Amino acid sequence: MLPPVHQELATIDVVQRNDTVPDLERVALIEAAVVVERAETLDDIDAAFRIERIVFEESGYGHMPQELDAQSTFYLAKSASTGEPIGCLRMIAGAPQTLPMMAMPLSGEWIERLARVAPHRLCEYGAIAIPNEVQAECGFDVAKALFREGYIHTLAEDIEWSGLVMEPRRARALARWNGLRFEQAGPTTYYMGGDVATFVASPRALYGSTIELNPGFAAYVLQKLNPADYPLLRGVIDCSTTPG
Repeated sequence: MLPPVHQELATIDVVQRNDTVPDLERVALIEAAVVVERAETLDDIDAAFRIERIVFEESGYGHMPQELDAQSTFYLAKSASTGEPIGCLRMIAGAPQTLPMMAMPLSGEWIERLARVAPHRLCEYGAIAIPNEVQAECGFDVAKALFREGYIHTLAEDIEWSGLVMEPRRARALARWNGLRFEQAGPTTYYMGGDVATFVASPRALYGSTIELNPGFAAYVLQKLNPADYPLLRGVIDCSTTPG
């Protein structure tokens, strides 16, 4: 079992997760329950690889190509009370190897649009992995914490377009529960155990979609984000609902 704060998170009605106003109680609970940091020590990097491998094997997804490891940054979620690793996110830089999302079938419009972008300004949310026992207790909130770090990563790296390879139903869920609306950039195809497609969005558009679809997640992002550090968010941030 996970610490009591995780159990408290689970008692908040799922319907409240997509309210039109920020649920600041939930924001505070996630902050108290989950800590996410960039994996920089050998122990943390090993923990991230281990979680990713176990979750991918259990899900039948295979493994991420090893050649992408050198251009990947891991973020490791830990229980705030115990320090136990409870999830990870891999962010993949756009060079030197081609991103998986760029190797998928793309529509003509997106082929042209992404071809104009320097590889170092592309980034992929390569894998989010949360063990089954954590999913049962507080997987939704661990995912929120990891996606927040991934989003801030794209801002820090001055990314023009970020993306994911995922099933369309997962894209709909991501928009519904986190407000992160990615646009499908090509047809679905079979890859790593499922029928998936490339979905892309700019960091500015993603923040705008959280304001529109899930102000609670927008408020949660602003708990850790200093808007003044990122000029591309000017105007979008001004229209958002911030914690009071």
